[in-house]
Amino acid sequence: MNQRDGIVRRPAAALALLPALLWYGCGPDPDPSWNRTGTGDSRTIEPPPSVRTETLGPTHLPASTVVDARPMAIVNGQRVTWGDLRPIVTELAGGQGLEEVLLDRVVQAEAEAAAIRITPDDIAREQQLLLETLSTDPNRSLRLLDALRSRQRLGPERYDALLWRNAVLRALVKDDVALTEPQVRRMYDIVYGERRQARLIIVQTLRDAQSAREAIEGGRTFTDVAVERSTDSSAVRGGLLEPISEADPGYPAALRRALWSTEIGSVTDPILLDDQYAILRLEQILPPRQEPLEQVRPELERMTRLQQERIAMDRLARELILDVSVTIFDESLLDSWQRRRQATGGTP
Repeated sequence: MNQRDGIVRRPAAALALLPALLWYGCGPDPDPSWNRTGTGDSRTIEPPPSVRTETLGPTHLPASTVVDARPMAIVNGQRVTWGDLRPIVTELAGGQGLEEVLLDRVVQAEAEAAAIRITPDDIAREQQLLLETLSTDPNRSLRLLDALRSRQRLGPERYDALLWRNAVLRALVKDDVALTEPQVRRMYDIVYGERRQARLIIVQTLRDAQSAREAIEGGRTFTDVAVERSTDSSAVRGGLLEPISEADPGYPAALRRALWSTEIGSVTDPILLDDQYAILRLEQILPPRQEPLEQVRPELERMTRLQQERIAMDRLARELILDVSVTIFDESLLDSWQRRRQATGGTP
């Protein structure tokens, strides 16, 4: 379950990408802000700054005094230095930032070993796939991407690095992805089979879930309670989700089981999803669409390949980062890193 794009992922039918991080009007700008080398169509894109490294031992760490004294802002006429911000910023997001730097570096090492060079066309394709993942409506996909970037704090640096990282990972796994007939038929079921649309509320504890359900049974609308209490990104829509297929692995199995065992208008009992709880209200059942499989096979194969690439990319990223040796000298960063690893199921 991918928590970086809300608690529940979008259907696999739309899953072009969105991995570990992934994230606007007419079409996407295919020309991100990185430096490029070369000319014409053969240009390659330099990796993000996080992979430009130098080896430092503990006795060669950069002096912090000059950097810490650098003014970052003026508040009521008084300077705020990087030294003022550094421990707070490190505690807030240092662990996640370090994880992204590590991933960038191991991905770059794999790219160099495989002689992979990322071009502007590769970056443009990743962004287009992301837009298609969010919505088939170009204007809506642009709005959703803006919202996603805002929610996930994907500024220019992190967003550019994300597209670069996904382009490299895709290039690394593409030759290992082989489609099977069962995979294509499952995609057919996801796209053209029966689907169910529901509203969702995600909360932190079982007591919160029971309280939300009691409020609904007491006369509050599911929509109002979702807006007020749900931590999922669907809260702004009153918890309304896109239609879901029973065969779609992009949604937790427990959620799909509950949705297929309830009636229209009914609210489910609390459902455990990792370390959070959900309740659902079934809104409508959408019957299967009668499209011959062979007639839509080319598009199904494309969608299946993208889905399998995404799975392989996520698996490779996890494997690469598990092999990284990390030694942390800063106490605030160490604390943030340990909390980050525990939250994501890694080893501190």
